[in-house]
Amino acid sequence: MICIIRTMNPVTLSFAQAILKDAGIESFLFDVNCSVLDGSTILVRKRLMIIDEDEAEARELLEAADLGKELEPAAAPISPHQHSDTFTSKLLRALGLKPK
Repeated sequence: MICIIRTMNPVTLSFAQAILKDAGIESFLFDVNCSVLDGSTILVRKRLMIIDEDEAEARELLEAADLGKELEPAAAPISPHQHSDTFTSKLLRALGLKPK
């Protein structure tokens, strides 16, 4: 999984999640409880996470929705012959499923 947006703005997160959901891209919010515990200061920002394989499509959608300035820097591209080594991708392969 990768972080596509890191922010304290709940409207930005909600809007980005709605865009991704409409496109069939599953997203997850991380650090929601931590940011509440610290008083919602800038110390712990909420992270919108997606599966690695959805990164290119998600970035394109979010940039088209004028959220480009909110995006985290892109990770190094993975060649078609190289597998992603994230926990989620490994788990899907172990279950006999194919990551997107």
